[in-house]
Amino acid sequence: MKKIIKIFLILTFIIISKSIVISDNLPQNAENKKYEEGKVYRHTLSNGMTVLTMERHNVPYIYHQLTYKVGSVNEPPGLTGISHVVEHMMFKGTKKYSKGEISKIISQNSGVFNAFTTADMTSYYIYLPKDKIEIAFDIESDRMQNSTFDSTEFTREIEVILQERRTRTESNPNGIFYENLNALVFTLHPYRNPTIGWLNDLKKMTYKDAFNFYKTYYTPNNSILVLVGDFETDEIIKLAEKYYGKIPQGPQLPEPEFYEPEQKVKKSFTLVHSDIQSPTLSIVFKTPSFRDDDGPALYLLGKILCEKSRGSRLYKRLVEDEKLALSVGGGLSMMKYAGLFYINVVLNPDSSTDRVEQIIWDEIEKLKKEGPSEKELQKVKNRFKFTQTTEYIKNADIGMRISTWECYYGWDYYDVFYNKVLNVSADDIKKVANNFLIPETSTLSWRIPKEKKNVTISEDEEESEEKTEPVKLFENDDFSRFYLKENELIEPYKELLNIPRPKPITPLIKKHKLENGITLYTIENKLVPTILVYGIINTGIITEEIYEGKNGLSNVLADVLNRGPANLTYDEYVDKLSFYPISISIRGNYRGFTFEGYSLTENSNEMLKTLVDILTNPRLDTTEIKLIRDKHRALASRRFKSTKVIAFYYMFDNIFKNHEYSKNKITTESINKITTDDVIKAYKKYINPQQTTIIVVGSLKHDELFNLVKYYFSSWKSKEKLSTSKGVSKVQPLNDREIKAFPDSEYTECTINIGFSPYNDIKFEEIETANILNYILAQSALTSRIGVELRDKQGLIYGIRSQLWYTRDRIGYWKFNIKTAPQNVTKVIEGIFKEIQKLISEGITDEEFTNAKQRMLGLLPLYTETPYDVASIVAESIIYKLPLDNFDTKYDRIKSISKDDIIKVAEKYLTLDKYIIVVDGPITDEDINKLKQNGIKK
Repeated sequence: MKKIIKIFLILTFIIISKSIVISDNLPQNAENKKYEEGKVYRHTLSNGMTVLTMERHNVPYIYHQLTYKVGSVNEPPGLTGISHVVEHMMFKGTKKYSKGEISKIISQNSGVFNAFTTADMTSYYIYLPKDKIEIAFDIESDRMQNSTFDSTEFTREIEVILQERRTRTESNPNGIFYENLNALVFTLHPYRNPTIGWLNDLKKMTYKDAFNFYKTYYTPNNSILVLVGDFETDEIIKLAEKYYGKIPQGPQLPEPEFYEPEQKVKKSFTLVHSDIQSPTLSIVFKTPSFRDDDGPALYLLGKILCEKSRGSRLYKRLVEDEKLALSVGGGLSMMKYAGLFYINVVLNPDSSTDRVEQIIWDEIEKLKKEGPSEKELQKVKNRFKFTQTTEYIKNADIGMRISTWECYYGWDYYDVFYNKVLNVSADDIKKVANNFLIPETSTLSWRIPKEKKNVTISEDEEESEEKTEPVKLFENDDFSRFYLKENELIEPYKELLNIPRPKPITPLIKKHKLENGITLYTIENKLVPTILVYGIINTGIITEEIYEGKNGLSNVLADVLNRGPANLTYDEYVDKLSFYPISISIRGNYRGFTFEGYSLTENSNEMLKTLVDILTNPRLDTTEIKLIRDKHRALASRRFKSTKVIAFYYMFDNIFKNHEYSKNKITTESINKITTDDVIKAYKKYINPQQTTIIVVGSLKHDELFNLVKYYFSSWKSKEKLSTSKGVSKVQPLNDREIKAFPDSEYTECTINIGFSPYNDIKFEEIETANILNYILAQSALTSRIGVELRDKQGLIYGIRSQLWYTRDRIGYWKFNIKTAPQNVTKVIEGIFKEIQKLISEGITDEEFTNAKQRMLGLLPLYTETPYDVASIVAESIIYKLPLDNFDTKYDRIKSISKDDIIKVAEKYLTLDKYIIVVDGPITDEDINKLKQNGIKK
């Protein structure tokens, strides 16, 4: 489901700027203090604080992002990581807000909050209902002046950061790689230092160091406040003056000066790690930043040469023509003081590394001598305009982008950069290629897989539709998504506040039926001039995969369809998509297929015609199918080599033992079984309009959207008689407990996965209840019971993941994922079980109950912030076979949940006597045996 929702949520930020400080930029009706919705206005407080505002009245929320112009580039030698440490310490409270209260208050008030530190900036953002936004002003203005730096809390938080470092860097091959890459590329520039800090610096840092750094840089004149959302500008500026305007200025900080010697030699290194799946080559060049005169040309050079797109030169040469690589990516990175130009190539396992490197240099030389063609240059400019028109529409993302551009280059420079990009010439591309893509001053690096000798996969370990997730910037839920009430203290038995209902979505959706069986839902979009078509082909289980051992058949078929229609060659197809531009993609798994098409409204006819051509007349020839099979064979060859993945799937596949969920492992053997005839038969059998639902979101009226889709999709006819779809069997419960270690000395941390006994027929009212339970128990490392106990009080963990995982079949289980130091594994596991037992035996407090329900109810408007969010709700309803008004009745379902309901769900799914625990990392079987022998103390 996450993949499906993501399709609609990729549309974020909008970019239009104006200033209200400079008189030349005043709107014509400025004397009436009117501000145009969707435009940025600049304000400056008397203490030097910059405030940028944008009114947007589409959802009753306001986004508040406070950015300090400080990051790891500002850190003195020996104190690397101190910016990030201060970020953590500012969550430890003030005299007004005691430890843990800031996170709790924001969360209670249906707020979403986060903080992050980069090389060039530190930001704190809070997204709250409009009537609660004063909470954000009060919290941030208070901790700008009055954050507490207690020595005991500092020591404990350093342990949390050390665990964060183990997670992000020391036990993560990509973290190891980029830390070493930056340290090698830069000789003296502070960009060479990791934002999280070098280990030795973190261990010797004191709370006084952090406090002095805080008092120097965390001041109003060194900060930027960005406000986006449902407000009147004059009123929101009054709040800014009230809370921030009286804070005294800090020291006037000069712009830091850096010296980085010219690179005169070619540098290189190789990382060998068993978690690396495929050989990967990276070539990096030092360049200027976006702000430099050469920045726009370097930006487009990246799009032409190595963008992660089928239209880039290296993708075509390495992936398509010579079949040497699985993917290509790169381009100019966005940095404040200097830039890096990346080329990243993931190779096929048996490819010649020398050949791949030579091709890269060949393509660079061609660009140096010939430059791009006019059509090639126009394609990337068209794509640039398309993304700037369509990608940025959510308040939080708008605010994030404004904050970043303002901090790096000044927001007003965005328009300058935009126009410069559109005016880049072919000669400009040649010039920057010759000046900066120089082999003798590049840094070349390889990431190479290392075969494991100490772990194997048992015969019954198979892949399911659940996938492991990459480590995010913040692992707790409050810190990884924009959802999260009431500033007053909530007294026992206090009734729920009168939280407004979200606007119903069913009036926004029109349902239609085409003669060929397609069900169509139309949603009007007045935010951007685009058409987005999303299709769901519900096949039931693809039996060839689960029962005939041809796992991966659906993936292969989807990628064959992605090669385009029979009436175009592949090159013609890619050229067409790139030039307009149009986005079309098809995905498949053993439960069905999805497809989407996306374009500006003016290009919707070309997009729809091409999409229907693919679905009705794809290029199903032997050459294309063999090409895709070879690609998937290469992908499958290393899919289950990581100890983390092996450990997780040992747990998952034993929880779902002998069930369809444990019979979907894509291997080289299963790919080898798939023939050309299998792919053609699967296309005719499963790509069928009668089992298809389409959701279309567009800047047209409902009847216009209906007629547009009808015109193109009515030609899609069934290839075969519709077969009866097959569902999954019932899952069997666990009967015992198991704890198993997966030792791996390459990791410096241990990952703990806990899976409880699975269940069938999960009811959706239970899921609403489980969400409240999870909020109280374990959802956030900053506000939940387990999070506060293990992170705040004991400093044992950085983040925690917890959820009731379930599928479209209403089958699922409760799972935990936690990372900790090897010596803390037993404490963490026992701590989790202790808090679960305490909740079940003692119940939950009235305050917890009220806070959780208020939070869930207050969040509901955020789920429908844009038409694309509404579309994702429709997609969820289709996949999970829910009524279309399921979201509209969510408010009443949440409100009706009782404390007894929550305890019943806890007792049902948190089966303390039936579970599987797997631990991977630098841990031995002996360590686990002690835990087994002594039992888990609760």
